[in-house]
Formats: sequence, structure tokens, C-alpha cells
Amino acid sequence: MQFFYIDYMNGDQKERNVGFLRVERKGVCIGLRGVPSQCGKSCSVFAVGGAGERRRLGDIAIENGYGMKTLDWGESKGFERCVRIEIPFYGCRKGVCVLRENPAPLQEEWAAAPLKASVSEPHKLPQEEGRVCDLPEKLPEDKWAQLLETYPQVHIYPEAQSVLIKPKDLVVLTQRYHSLISNSFVLHSYYNYRQLLLFRFEERQMPEREIRAADKETPAAEYYLGVPGVYFEREKRISQMFGFEGFDIGEARMCEPGKREIYEGCFGYYMKRVEI
Repeated sequence: MQFFYIDYMNGDQKERNVGFLRVERKGVCIGLRGVPSQCGKSCSVFAVGGAGERRRLGDIAIENGYGMKTLDWGESKGFERCVRIEIPFYGCRKGVCVLRENPAPLQEEWAAAPLKASVSEPHKLPQEEGRVCDLPEKLPEDKWAQLLETYPQVHIYPEAQSVLIKPKDLVVLTQRYHSLISNSFVLHSYYNYRQLLLFRFEERQMPEREIRAADKETPAAEYYLGVPGVYFEREKRISQMFGFEGFDIGEARMCEPGKREIYEGCFGYYMKRVEI
């Protein structure tokens, strides 16, 4: 089972994300949001082959811009040549989800030609592969102090320090979090906003026993990976499917202390607690 995002295309111009698609062996589960009202009460879904051939998979009912449905592939013959899913909206507008770059040969079965997640494609930038940001000649002893010396600092929350990183830089986390380097939710957000943030919150909402338990010289702290995005309930549920725990508003500098209320459509960061 694989997850993909559906792009809202206006001609050749990508404007935003319009939903997600989950690939299963027997079909696809498609969730749409923000569908234009001009589309009416339903949208048709087409599988498109490498030569441009199209096959209609079915329709999704739309209500208040939202819709969700699982559609069967139907006859397996021909699906192994499917390279993308298209959902026409109106005019030159449509939803597009690229599944893979090249179709499999006709004689190959579905199991022998697994799909390739489109959200991971931009990660293959040759200048970024296998390289971590250069470290200064003399490193501070504390690891967080090293990161402050190495990466650009940004100030989002008054109670936290944060540094600007890229997906490849997630190797600075402990090994159990290295899988985040290829996490589809992380990559999709990064290539939309070109930023990830690593936060250090000093003693943030930590039980008193945890703060005093460890006999450390430095104060107890929590570290979070912040992935940029816009807050919607559906987006929050998708983030949870990828292991993220919550959301914090990104407009903290414009809010009064203690009044960071999250609202539908606000920009901020989907958070996952990590260790360095």
C-alpha cells in the first residue's frame, strides 16, 4: 500500500494540493478536498497509460468540496501500463497524481511492476545525495550547540530555538528516526515549502519527575521535527498516518503570549517528537 498526493493543475501550472490517493492491490482509495463548485456533485476518475490511453475507473460523489471513494482497477489487463491518475474538474483544470514515470511492458504482471511514489522523485537531487551540511572546523561539545553553529537559525516560538534543515540533514537525529528522510509526508511538504525545522523546547510541558529524574548538567529539553503546512482536519489525519503527533501555529510572533489558537486554514508546523 502506497500514498500519493493529488496536484491541482490549471493547465500546466500546479496551484495546490487537492487530496491524496492510496494505492492498493485491487484499486485506489481517493480522498478529495477543495474541489471547485463548478464540478457539480461528482468527479470522474481516469487511469492514464504511458501512450496517453485513458480508462475510466468510476465517479466520486462531491459534497461541499469533499469526496472520498475506493475504486477498483477492474480488468487487470492494461493497468500495468498506468502511469498516472487524472480527475477532470472544469475547463483546463484537473487533479493529477503521477504514479510512476514509465509503464511496465504489457506482458508483466502488476506484482512485478510496483508503483513508484511520485513524492519521492524530487528527493533524487544529485547535488544533495550522500552529503551532509559541512561542519565547522571546531565543534562545540554539546550536540545542539553544534547544530546551532552548523545550520541557519530561525525564530518562530519564543520558548524554543529552531534551525532550518533539509531532508538529508535528518541524519543528525538518532538512528531510529532516520526513516524520516524518505517519509512521504516530510518530502511532500519540503518540496512545497522548501523548509523543515528542528525545534528545541526547554522543559516544555514535561512532568516534573522527568525534569528532575536525570542527573544532567544541562536542562531537560524536548526536540521536535516541524513540517510546514496548512491546518485542516483532513490534513491533520493524513499527518497522523505518517507518524506526526500534533500541529502548532506558525504565526506565533504575531500572537499575544499564550494565545496561539489554531484555526482552519492557518499556516504552521505538523510536529513529531524526535531525539538527537
